[in-house]
Amino acid sequence: MRCLLIVLVLWSAPAWAVSPEAQTLLDAAAADCASFENGVFDVGDAVHAVTLRSQTGNLAVEVIDESGFKCSSAASLYCGSGGCMLNVVVEGTVTSWQATGWRIIDWDSYDILLLARDGLWCDGSGWEVCYEAIAWSNGKPLSVGPIPKTN
Repeated sequence: MRCLLIVLVLWSAPAWAVSPEAQTLLDAAAADCASFENGVFDVGDAVHAVTLRSQTGNLAVEVIDESGFKCSSAASLYCGSGGCMLNVVVEGTVTSWQATGWRIIDWDSYDILLLARDGLWCDGSGWEVCYEAIAWSNGKPLSVGPIPKTN
């Protein structure tokens, strides 16, 4: 008896993110990895869905922390000595910071994004750690530090 086995494999790019803006960031990171010695990209635990409480209401936010990215062909493709990019998608706008760490803190029922930054951002040395606090108002980030340009 002869058997014919047909295997159909469907491939599609994984959808790690919810917003098109976040997915675009992930697709670019995956393409960068693939272009370097045919690396295989792993998003790891880089994508976080967060609700930020602000003065103007709750915001659904996606945080893409590139320190969670992995590429099989490159040990440090996404991070440098000053940290990794932290991308925050709020209402269709991406704002990015270089950071060595981050967390959301509660301040009198509002949420603040606290970034650990390389000391050079705060007039210190690169090995020193400083912090930047960011809050959102009317969909835009506010800080006493320099806010990067949005795209």
